[in-house]
Amino acid sequence: MAKASNSVVVVGFDLGHGETALAKTYTDKTAPPVVLDIGSTGSGRQHVTAVAEHPTRGVLVGREATDARGVTSLYLAFKSPEIDRDDVHTPIRLFVDKVCGDACERDQDLAGSRPVRWVFGAPSGWDAELRRSYGALLKQAGLSDVEVVPESRAAMLYARDSGEVQAGQDQLGGNVLVVDLGSSTADFTSVLSYSAGPPIDTGLQLGAGLLDRTILDRQLEQHPMNDALRETLQESRFERLRLELLCREAKETFFRTDPSRFVDDPEATVGGMRKVATRAGNAYFEVELTAAEMEAVINTPQPSLGDRSWRRAFRDSLDDAVRTMGRQPDMVLLTGGASRMHFVQQEARDAFGADRVLLGLEPEVAIARGLALAGRMGVRAAGFRADIRKLLKSDRIGSLVEERLPALGERLGAAVAEGMTDRHVIPAFRRWRNGEIATLDDMAAGISRELHAELADPDNTRLTAAIAEWQNELRPELEELTRPICRRWHLPPSAMELPAVQVSGGQLDVPIDSAAATEVLDNIAKIVNVVVAGVIAMTLFGAGAAIIATTGPFAVIIAFIVLLMGANEGREAAMAKARQANIPLMMRKLRSENALVSKLRQGSAAQEAQLARAFSAQFLDDGGQKLVSEIAKGIAADLEALADEAELLIS
Repeated sequence: MAKASNSVVVVGFDLGHGETALAKTYTDKTAPPVVLDIGSTGSGRQHVTAVAEHPTRGVLVGREATDARGVTSLYLAFKSPEIDRDDVHTPIRLFVDKVCGDACERDQDLAGSRPVRWVFGAPSGWDAELRRSYGALLKQAGLSDVEVVPESRAAMLYARDSGEVQAGQDQLGGNVLVVDLGSSTADFTSVLSYSAGPPIDTGLQLGAGLLDRTILDRQLEQHPMNDALRETLQESRFERLRLELLCREAKETFFRTDPSRFVDDPEATVGGMRKVATRAGNAYFEVELTAAEMEAVINTPQPSLGDRSWRRAFRDSLDDAVRTMGRQPDMVLLTGGASRMHFVQQEARDAFGADRVLLGLEPEVAIARGLALAGRMGVRAAGFRADIRKLLKSDRIGSLVEERLPALGERLGAAVAEGMTDRHVIPAFRRWRNGEIATLDDMAAGISRELHAELADPDNTRLTAAIAEWQNELRPELEELTRPICRRWHLPPSAMELPAVQVSGGQLDVPIDSAAATEVLDNIAKIVNVVVAGVIAMTLFGAGAAIIATTGPFAVIIAFIVLLMGANEGREAAMAKARQANIPLMMRKLRSENALVSKLRQGSAAQEAQLARAFSAQFLDDGGQKLVSEIAKGIAADLEALADEAELLIS
């Protein structure tokens, strides 16, 4: 595996069912990938996916494979999810080995000292296990560093980073329908915020190869040696594949030609010719495509499509895809060589609007370029993640939380103590004075229970507001820890900024429009809330009653009882005795209720502040280490989730 710190050459290898293209980029450069000319596969930017074995010439690929005579094997259109089949894994291994070998001979970067990562595409319908098996097969071709990427992801990165697709960030980050038109299939994939969903199953094998076979059948019907040719094609799979390829190339030439040529001259043709040896002699099979003939081809009923024409089935598939998505896409991205067909673009524009349908300047090499971009992004993202992991494994986050924990304790103490004189102490005193409570210790225990119930009430926001304020004060300091990492990997610092926490419906909430936020970014808010609630419960049901009974406003009541009892002991003993004494009702009412209530209220602010400090210290004693540990874990989980999102910004 190539190390993230090295300068790596990345090759996007789009091994398609019908055509193959390669593109190259570098992890230490920002320039768009360049398409490679592989030479022996056809000396062009897109090459026939064909491989043959010859007794003297060895392994042949591309046009050399289809044109050679005397081959012992010939494979075309062999990419398939059934990679255990011999007629799938054998040609893939032979083809990849030969193409990569030729590329390395022609390009010094690929044969030099720098590591090379080969990035292959897989249809959206291939799950992770199948992609791993495909990657293992590709390594059998002698490639040490192989990555397999969903082609829909490659298409999105191509649209974002190639500079060839004029799409806005709102469109790219929205709901996108990627339509990848190949020779054997048309893949429809819904992508939201660069995350691909499952493939959309239209129930059709809508590959453009159907049109190639239709052209072949129609041209055979017009040929004077029709019967002899059909007999040869029945006997020779190799010859049928060669003629289908001839028809495919004629079709591609037709759709690369400026449509105005056929408007100006309806009889204008494009095509090609091949000599075929038959039992009746040599036949010269010529393909001639006019605008009228191509119109007939794309409107021919296809039995495999339910007797619909290719055009009709494509439009129906677009409609089915939108129904599956449940909404109109913000953008429709067309990729694959077949997306050059004019009527495909027109059907998509009619269905979604011209402003939503986009394709690059060279859609036939879009996936290759996107794969190269995905590989470059993967190497850079690995470096970014290594830096994030290094930060998370260090004690810097835990140390920061521990350093700032006293501030949380102060806020929690204040949340518990503020206003408790009027809400709890005075009502409890009145119940005690009327004989409803036996002792002051009982009164303190009752107040402790009431405080816990009050703080646990979903409608009470004092505790959650205190937690939210503390967390939001921590955010800028956490950002200072991640800022250098973002700068190194050319990311905005905001990419690793924890979102603000607010109180909503009595609960801590992370109001952010992000897929990660739905579960993970709420993590720290929920963890802090739960752990704090546990610590407060531990304190209130533990030392809480004693703190209440000896600190703050309760001390005023204790002093009053000590005077009633006329205790001669020391202060501490007298107070303990007063708390446990069941004072006769008559004695409880010796002093005016209003006078004592007034005294409680006069000093409530100072007394509650004293109680808040006592609670703060006790909270940290009871649960400080647990708070540090759990909050640090929560922050780490949130930063991991943000890193998942931030990776998508790396290009």
